[in-house]
Amino acid sequence: MKSRKSRAQRPAEERHARSRAVRHLAESALLRGSLVAMERTCGKPGCHCQRGKKHRSLYLSVRWEQRRRMIYVPAAMEQTVRGWVENAQEVDRLVDFVSQQCLAQFCAEKEKHLGRSPSAAVSAAKPRRKPP
Repeated sequence: MKSRKSRAQRPAEERHARSRAVRHLAESALLRGSLVAMERTCGKPGCHCQRGKKHRSLYLSVRWEQRRRMIYVPAAMEQTVRGWVENAQEVDRLVDFVSQQCLAQFCAEKEKHLGRSPSAAVSAAKPRRKPP
């Protein structure tokens, strides 16, 4: 269902969130997933990991082909991959904010359509936080 409000009629916070989400999608690399640090022993008898200081490695946890996958992230790529994951998280936050704005609009229009006072519905569905 298409929104009846034109771009100019939307609240400034919603317009800003939409613009930032589109900009991220168009200009930034992003990965939906989580970074997981693991510490392991290698099994070599003389290695420092046998005395307690384990080897640290970073993995990207993603859903791929209907399964959860753990993909090794080389140390040289850690900052790049962190940035991509943060970009995806920012897009998720922005889309969630816009969704909450649309939910509030839907509830208000629904109550208006049913002939009820929209104030109770809007306050129940109103977003509780500022846009990210």
